[in-house]
Amino acid sequence: MKELRDTLFGKLALIEYKYSKIIVVSMLLITIFLSFGALNLKFESDFMKELPQNFDVVKTQNLINSEFGQEEGIIILLETDFDVVDDIRNKQSLESIYELEKRLKSRPEIIDVIGPGTVYYSIFKGIPSDEVALREVAKNIPGLISKDYTSAIVMVRMSGVRSEEEIQSAIDIVEEETEKVQLYGLDYTITGSPVLNKTILRVLREDSLKTMAISAIIVFLLLILILRFKSLFVIIPLLCGVLWTAGILSYVGIPISLVTASVGAIVIGLGAEYGIFMVLRYNEEAKKGKPNEERVVAMVAGVGRGTIGSSATTVAGFMALALSSMPMMVHLGTALSLGIISCLIGALVFLPSIMALREW
Repeated sequence: MKELRDTLFGKLALIEYKYSKIIVVSMLLITIFLSFGALNLKFESDFMKELPQNFDVVKTQNLINSEFGQEEGIIILLETDFDVVDDIRNKQSLESIYELEKRLKSRPEIIDVIGPGTVYYSIFKGIPSDEVALREVAKNIPGLISKDYTSAIVMVRMSGVRSEEEIQSAIDIVEEETEKVQLYGLDYTITGSPVLNKTILRVLREDSLKTMAISAIIVFLLLILILRFKSLFVIIPLLCGVLWTAGILSYVGIPISLVTASVGAIVIGLGAEYGIFMVLRYNEEAKKGKPNEERVVAMVAGVGRGTIGSSATTVAGFMALALSSMPMMVHLGTALSLGIISCLIGALVFLPSIMALREW
């Protein structure tokens, strides 16, 4: 035991044992601070930012966006209610569609609106009662009225719809104006790239939480089989890994993307081994009847070097992703490296200090 005390990790263990209360309180404060940051973690809604910005094709796209405006289109799909009408080419339905187009055009957030009502008004200055004329014009606008004449679309052009808040605001505007119009014999559905992006973000958020929860449950059940009630101590490094990583990503402004959504589950799976090694080493000394101080020294000095070696190789592999030209891969490597380092700190500093508190 004296040999372990004289090592670098042995001296670290003695410091952690001596100042365990201060370390535990400090770690708890850090965890609370980073947990609040994790609540504000953003999800990337502009998938163009996940592409290399120095590529010529991306530079050209950004130039076009800056010169001509960055526009997004929301599409309103209007389908006939067969209990009322079976053909959209009737005066009442087209009048209600034109009313919807006018309301949308009146909103300053909307650049332009293209729909069948506008086409009819540009030709006839109104919606004619002549069914032959209505049917003839509909044949020439297949991009707005379906071939079977049971549906039509109204395209809404908006600018600056990139962030999650802007996407939600754009959808709310279109839904609000559509609800105000009494569409004759028509049901509506809103789609388009902003709506698709919103759906992707929702699924991304749900899948991120679901996979992390499932991973945590499976790991916890396995830990119970291995360590019984002592598995609760192994959770400490995992909490550090997940909460600290999410908090740091939030504070430095790295959002969660399609690639980094799986970070939580990966960190839980990889980080569990550090806590297992430490607790098992502690239990070995406890079975020998050693005092708590010697148990803490043994768990840090006996396993510390191997734990750092294991985590260092893992972090090195993940940091290699930082050499990628794809920002999403760089963010993935950064997030995973932060997660492993956080788990390591939790296992080498936080966990031994808590075990030292058992004597208090």
